[in-house]
Amino acid sequence: MKRPLCAVALIMAVIVYIYLELFSSKLIVYEPEESFKETIKVVGVVIHKEQKKNSLGDIYTALYLVPEKSLKGKFEYIECYLSAGSYEPSIGETVLVAGKMKVFQEPRNPGEFDSRLYYSTLKIAYCIKNARVEKNNGKKDIFKESLYKMRLFFERNLDESMDEEDAAIMKAMLLGNKSFMDEEIKDLYKDSGIMHILAVSGLHISIIGMGIYRLLRKIRAPGGMATALAIIIMFCYGSMCGMNTSAFRAILMFTFRLLAPLIGRTYDIFTSLSMAFILLLLEQPLYLYNSGFLFSFGAIVGIALVKPVLAPLSLSYESFSMKFVNDEDESFLKKVTKKCFDSITTCLAIMIVTLPVYTSFYYVYPIGSIILNLVVLPLMGVLMVMGIMSMTIGALLVLIGKALGIGTHFILLFYKASCSLSRFHGGFTWYVGHSSEVQVVTYVILVSSLLAVLNYERHGLVSENSTRNKLLKVDALKYFFLLFSIVVLTFRIHPDLEINMIDVGQGDGILISSSGKNLLIDGGSTSCKNVGKYKIIPFLKYKGVGKIDAAVVTHEDEDHISGLLEIMDDMEKGGICIKKLILPEVSEKSRGENFNHVEKRAIELGVPIIYINTGESFNMAEASFLCLNPQKNMITEGANAYSTVLYMEYGNFTALFTGDMEKEGLDNVKNILKLSRTDVTLLKVAHHGSMYTTDEEFLELTKPKFALISCGVDNKYGHPHKETLDRLKSITAATYRTDEDGCITIEVNGDHIKIMSFLE
Repeated sequence: MKRPLCAVALIMAVIVYIYLELFSSKLIVYEPEESFKETIKVVGVVIHKEQKKNSLGDIYTALYLVPEKSLKGKFEYIECYLSAGSYEPSIGETVLVAGKMKVFQEPRNPGEFDSRLYYSTLKIAYCIKNARVEKNNGKKDIFKESLYKMRLFFERNLDESMDEEDAAIMKAMLLGNKSFMDEEIKDLYKDSGIMHILAVSGLHISIIGMGIYRLLRKIRAPGGMATALAIIIMFCYGSMCGMNTSAFRAILMFTFRLLAPLIGRTYDIFTSLSMAFILLLLEQPLYLYNSGFLFSFGAIVGIALVKPVLAPLSLSYESFSMKFVNDEDESFLKKVTKKCFDSITTCLAIMIVTLPVYTSFYYVYPIGSIILNLVVLPLMGVLMVMGIMSMTIGALLVLIGKALGIGTHFILLFYKASCSLSRFHGGFTWYVGHSSEVQVVTYVILVSSLLAVLNYERHGLVSENSTRNKLLKVDALKYFFLLFSIVVLTFRIHPDLEINMIDVGQGDGILISSSGKNLLIDGGSTSCKNVGKYKIIPFLKYKGVGKIDAAVVTHEDEDHISGLLEIMDDMEKGGICIKKLILPEVSEKSRGENFNHVEKRAIELGVPIIYINTGESFNMAEASFLCLNPQKNMITEGANAYSTVLYMEYGNFTALFTGDMEKEGLDNVKNILKLSRTDVTLLKVAHHGSMYTTDEEFLELTKPKFALISCGVDNKYGHPHKETLDRLKSITAATYRTDEDGCITIEVNGDHIKIMSFLE
């Protein structure tokens, strides 16, 4: 069989996928011992360490220990964040570390980053924060410690040669340390689709590794010696940078590339790629759930397998013509056009392979990245050479280091401007949403089948007997099939009405969707830091929501607006767009600092503001909303009392959204309900389940079938109060809570109602 390793890799991928679908919890879930609940002490060997920078700008050292006592399951390491002033041990030392244990949490919403899966993939069981080294034996691994010190030396050189922002980017690009990067720059690169340039991968290995090999050959080093030295240096470089999956894959392929001619064999990219794939999956099956792993291999598959068959066959058609010696070569313009076309084909080929990764992990696709990579990648070689020279000789030749830093700055400035342009008003971002596993598998089968047919028939299609018309028809059929496959992957079936109570911790955030329209009621938290960035925005992307038709702010408390303000900040950078803001129409005296801040921010962004009060209504698709509170120009002492209360109707389905309604607001709503009494299907329980807002009279007036409560796990307020839960139980309302259920989803199709809990 030709390329047997490819067949082994494919079979292995299928087996591992089935295994993970059935038994992944055995690899992901780590159950600590009872004695490990709070402050713990661990004895272990330091196998790796690196300097990082936290969100406050403080630099700390992270240690990675192999504990003396074996961990449960497949876990091997513990991550320790040293506290300021603690002794920093050398790599290889056995140490006693004390600190506060933290177990990585599972996601509580669709689209939320799964830190537990991420660290399980790295075989890290848990982390220890504010760690102190209480004992150490002084023994160290001289080789690994030297690599660590060399990395610090390179980082210092970059700091001295460049400004802070540029140095941070080059540290990520050349040394694999992204923690020093500004979060805005990191998000800009990621959202623009060029985050791959920051990963130590094939591009870096080919430039550095082949550069070393060619230099050795130029100085007349024997082929075997040049190969051995280049391979050893690249493995040392990979180890210094952390040896992620893309680095290991690239270094292994680089090794095969150099060894092949020495042993009289022809280098085969698919065989070397398969070998790297097999070795990595044997080491950690969970890599199959890792986006970096999938991107790394997917990009190579796109270039090596998809690109050759993606190019139009009709362009390979050449009618018979005689060429003479004095005929002119192709014009410069034609050569440039061919080069651009080749680059675009490369980007499209990578897109075809990696699109399922985007729809499974990121839920958006940066369409602008296809063009952006055409201007970014040609400069990467120059940028890396300047960066390497700056970090190696910058300390010895300061002026040269500074000059190189200036050159680096202009290239990075160009990258930043290009990325900002691609994100302008979000015009180049496709909010594709999440694809189901069935869609991904179907897409892979369709594309694989097409590639198999085209590769098998390629030589027969392009022959002397082929006509241009025939090749045009084949091209049309090929591209139609690819387009059909993409539609299969990205097609979404939505219920008539969908209501999602997002788990934002101690706060509120509700998304209502119908007929392609989206209404967000509140979005904030006091228990989750950056709730917009880490919970609400990822959830919206998961749902394929690129615009919010209206955002309702029930009142100005932080636990209802903090995430909404983050969405506004993201909107300014080209993120999710808010079309309209709805605020309660209350007196100036009742409006606090937060109310004015939200109002001002909306005006700055050009978002129209609508003020609403009792009796006013609006529609969203087939759903109608009637405001029951606040009364116009209402004067209150606290913001909760003027909370906007909305009564929604959609066919026979009704819902009441109450914000943090209390006191005067509760009385206003009860008076209206007494005049037009009607049972509601769904009640959003006010103020996170406080006993002071949902009394017996109110429940008797509404008699909800279902009740939703948004509250944080083990929150300090004791929400939801037992009295509230007892009242809901007395009227037989089915109650759902975000602290127990995570995100809660209600789907309405006609008279059929389906309620799902994310954590069930």
